[in-house]
Amino acid sequence: MRTTLNRLGLCAGHQGPIHGLAPAGPPCLFYSVSGDGKLVLWDRRSTDRGELVADALRPIYALLVDPVAQRVYLGTDAGGLHVIDLVEREEIRLLKAHERGIFSIVALDGQRLACTSADGTLSIWRTPEMRLERQIPLSAQKLRMAAVDAGRKRMAIACLDGTVHVLDTENWAPIGIIDAHERGAASAAWHPSKPVLLTGGRDGHLRTWHAEEDHRPLQAIPAHRANIYGISFSPSGSVLATASRDKTTMLWDSASLEPISRLDLKHGGHTHSVNAVFWPEEGTLITAGDDRRILIWGARQEA
Repeated sequence: MRTTLNRLGLCAGHQGPIHGLAPAGPPCLFYSVSGDGKLVLWDRRSTDRGELVADALRPIYALLVDPVAQRVYLGTDAGGLHVIDLVEREEIRLLKAHERGIFSIVALDGQRLACTSADGTLSIWRTPEMRLERQIPLSAQKLRMAAVDAGRKRMAIACLDGTVHVLDTENWAPIGIIDAHERGAASAAWHPSKPVLLTGGRDGHLRTWHAEEDHRPLQAIPAHRANIYGISFSPSGSVLATASRDKTTMLWDSASLEPISRLDLKHGGHTHSVNAVFWPEEGTLITAGDDRRILIWGARQEA
């Protein structure tokens, strides 16, 4: 069997590049954030317009949704961490978390979250009070995407200097530093069923590392022609999607990392860099990028 995707819908309305996507509860609903400073709620059953939830008044690079606390956390280009109450639809806190832009926000254990920044530091926050717990300098260059493993015990952080830092999330002790991508690392993800860490970088390669054997290299796949900004597994873990500055999204068999299909302009894809990718449910993929468009893809099975 082989999974193919077809473009089913398009959401347009942002006035700047779209940097992040996140689920909003039911699979049909999702959020987007953009360089226009807007947090927008979309329903993929009716894509003609989105609903403005909040305006950070600064370009937004990152978001994290907490469905239990009914909050959204937004990271901006100026290092601001905005806390949005989803019930009241209003900002309840604005914290100066970093000196430069926040590129990713990840949940840790239900009581903490972490931010990576262009200032080279990792910040750890205690929720819901939003108390700064730790500020950890890791690099003289930008920290891009962070990824936490399924057990919430390890965090991998992709850095512009080409390294990927792996930290223990209990005490923040370093577990290892991987020299991953010569021209800079941008993305990371933990395999859902194997002891494998995946990383993507400016070299266009998707690389894999053994998570339990000193992060020894396993595979180096020339996946894209430019930086890989997103790595996302489908809910079942059977398919992997990668998003790239080369304007394409690639689908991979997660067991073998053999390519399945390429979503590019001739297949109804993006005209500019693809910055974000996520699966709201099995068989449905959502992508967004610098062309200010959100594309919804549906799957069918072919023998």
